[in-house]
Amino acid sequence: MKKNAIITIDETTARVTKAFQRQARIFGTDEYKMWKAYREDFPGAKMETKTIKRNTNKRTYRNLTYVNMGRYISVNAPQLLEEFEKQKDSAKAQENPYRAVLAWFLEQFPNYDDYKKFFEDKDKTAEATAAEDEAPDSRVIGLAG
Repeated sequence: MKKNAIITIDETTARVTKAFQRQARIFGTDEYKMWKAYREDFPGAKMETKTIKRNTNKRTYRNLTYVNMGRYISVNAPQLLEEFEKQKDSAKAQENPYRAVLAWFLEQFPNYDDYKKFFEDKDKTAEATAAEDEAPDSRVIGLAG
C-alpha cells in the first residue's frame, strides 16, 4: 500500500496507512486535502487502518544474550559452562559468532522457552531486592527527653 493511498472498502469505510491517518489530521497537508476530497464523494466515510495479526507463540531470541545464556546454563546445567566458553571462543572465527553459539545453546536446551520465565522471575526478585534496599528504614527512633 502506498503512503498516500486511500483504498475504498465500501461507501462507509476506507483503508489507509497509519502514516496517512496521522498526516490527514494536520490542516493543510496533502493527505488532509486528499481526505477532504474523498469525503466530498463519500460523506459518511471513516478511516480504517490495517491491523497485522501477530503470532503470540513465535519463538524469539530477545534477551538471550551471552550473559543470560551463561546465567541459564549455570542454573540448569553447570557442567556445560566450560563447553559454553569454548563455543564462544571457537565461534569468533565465524561470520556471525552469536548465531553459532545460539545454535549450540538451542541444541543443548531445546525447551529454551523456559528461559523467558526464568529471567522474568530473576528480574522480579532483583526489582524487589532493589525496592527493599531503597525503602527508608521503618524503625522508629525515640528521642530521650
